Amino acid sequence: MSTIFRIPASYSYSIFAAFLYCLLPTISSLIVAIVAGLNISSIFAAGLDLDFLIVTVLSVIAAMSLVSVFVQVTLKILPKADIPGEMARIKWIEGIMQTPPQIAWFLPILSASFEEVFFRGVFLHGLISNGMNIPWAIALVTLAFILNQVLLADTPIQRLILGYSSLAISLVGSIAYLASGSIIPSIVMHASFAGFYAGKSENRKYSHGVRDYQLRG
Repeated sequence: MSTIFRIPASYSYSIFAAFLYCLLPTISSLIVAIVAGLNISSIFAAGLDLDFLIVTVLSVIAAMSLVSVFVQVTLKILPKADIPGEMARIKWIEGIMQTPPQIAWFLPILSASFEEVFFRGVFLHGLISNGMNIPWAIALVTLAFILNQVLLADTPIQRLILGYSSLAISLVGSIAYLASGSIIPSIVMHASFAGFYAGKSENRKYSHGVRDYQLRG
């Protein structure tokens, strides 16, 4: 890809990873939809009324607030934990942070949107429509989503951060989807979360610092 499109190898890796991270949920969504007899377009049904907008805004606020609380609790228990540094050293995040700012925010937003379509849309809806009660369906989807994220981490702190972030995103996203009848609020919530993190200057600073250290080594 780097040779064909004449872009740096680090950019190629990040773009390819984002593409793969969008392709896999798409394939999984199609498979689950066929097995569960689900019309994928139905999860996007939405009426742009006041209630829909309220659910969307509250879901964004709730996810951000929950993760902030988890971070503060973590820092109280582990005051020496370098949370920004640990996050910047996660391989896929490090790769994204090496890309130009113009696309660094777009890649996580894109992958987050496809994740929501699969986990909080097709997967959750498929379980409920086939007879599983709502609490168990949310629990199963949340567990799968947490594992999907934690398996990408290398250290205990990274797993802890990704674990509680995934817990907050999945719980809030599931409630937003069930409350609105549409996956759109969940997509907006997750994409906002991902875009906010990717755009934070201190994360880019940490990421570039890690890369410079590795190059010097």
